[in-house]
Amino acid sequence: MSSNFYFDFRDVFRAGRMGFKGKKIFTHLLGFLLGYGIYEILVYLSLSGSNIIGDFWKTYGLLPVFIFTWKSSIILPTATIIVMAISALIWFLIYLLFSTAVSKIAIEELRGDDFYPLKSALKFAFKYSKILYLTILGLIGIIIFCIFWPSLVGLLDLIPKIEQFAEHFGTPLTAFLTIPVYFLSILMILTIFACIFGIFLIPSIIAVTEEDTFETIYQLYSTIWNQPWRLVIYNKLLWFIAILGFTIFAYISIAGLYLAFLPSALLAHQESYYFADVIARSLKIIGAGGFAHLIPGANITDISMPWTLDLATFFMFVSFIIIVGIVVSYPMAIFSCGSTIIYAILRKKIDNENMLESKQEEKSEEKKPGEQKPEEQKSDT
Repeated sequence: MSSNFYFDFRDVFRAGRMGFKGKKIFTHLLGFLLGYGIYEILVYLSLSGSNIIGDFWKTYGLLPVFIFTWKSSIILPTATIIVMAISALIWFLIYLLFSTAVSKIAIEELRGDDFYPLKSALKFAFKYSKILYLTILGLIGIIIFCIFWPSLVGLLDLIPKIEQFAEHFGTPLTAFLTIPVYFLSILMILTIFACIFGIFLIPSIIAVTEEDTFETIYQLYSTIWNQPWRLVIYNKLLWFIAILGFTIFAYISIAGLYLAFLPSALLAHQESYYFADVIARSLKIIGAGGFAHLIPGANITDISMPWTLDLATFFMFVSFIIIVGIVVSYPMAIFSCGSTIIYAILRKKIDNENMLESKQEEKSEEKKPGEQKPEEQKSDT
C-alpha cells in the first residue's frame, strides 16, 4: 500500500505527479491517436461527395471540429453533422476505455506495484469494456425510465380510442401519481448528477473493484449519495490540478520546440532551406496556422514545394499531432489517476474499506477452499 496516504483532500494533489509518468501518458496517447484517427477518417469520408471538402480542408485541415462548437459560414451536409456527433461519441468511449487502463495502473501503483505492465492494464480494460459500456447504458436507461412514466398519461392521449378516456381521467390520474413522479424526478436528478460528476469515476470504480455492471452502478450511486460534497469539491480540485498541469506542460512544450527550431530557421538561407516553410505548412494542416506567424522567415501563403519537402511536411505534421497528443494526454492521465484516488478516499469514508490493500493480500488472509485448520485436522484423526 502507498505510504503516507491520508484519505482526504491532500491525496488529490498526488494526481499531478502520478499522471506525469510515461506509462500513463503513453496509454492515453494511444487512445487519443486511435480516437483522433477514427474521427478524422469518418468526417472526411462524409465530406467526400460534397463540394465543400476543399474549403473545409483549407479552413480546418486536420483540426477536429465538433458540431457543438461550429461557428463558420460553411454549410455542412446533414450526413456530416451526424457523423461528427457519432465520431465524437466514439472518441469519448475510447477515452473511457483507455482511462480504465490508466486507472488500473494507478491503483496497482498505490497498492505498491510500481511496475504493473501496460500490456496487463490494456488486457484488463478490454476485458471489462463490456461492463464499462453497459454501466453507461444503464445510466441512460434509468434516465429514460424516469422520463417515460410521467409522460405516459400524455402518450395515452395520442391513441385514438383512448383519447376520450384520457380527456376525462388524464388530469386526475396525473394528480394521483404526483408522489411517485416526485420520487422518479429525484432519481432522475441523481442520475443526471451521476452522469456529470460520475462519468469519469466509472473507469476508476471498475479498475478498483473489478466488479460487474450492477455493482459498478451501485458503487457510483452510493458514492454520490453518501459523499456528494466531497465528490464535488475533490473534482473541482482535480480540475484545477489538471488545467494547471496542462497549461504548464503546454507552455514548456511550445517554448522548447520554438527554441529547438529557432537556430535552424535563423541561420539557414531561405533560397536553399525551406525548414521554416515546412513548419508553417505543417501547422496549417493541423489547424494551428496562427502559430505560423511565430516562425521567423516562414512563408504562410500556399507555395509549391518539391516532393522532398512535401515528404518533410508529412513527417512534420505527424510529429506535431503526436506532440499535441502527448500534451493533451497529460491532463487525461491526471484525471484518471485523480479519479482513482478520489474513489479510494470516498470508499474509505463511506464504509471504512481500504481499497489500497491488494486483493492478493486479502485472499491470503482468507482460508482457501478445501483447506482445514490444524485443530480440524487433529479432530479428523
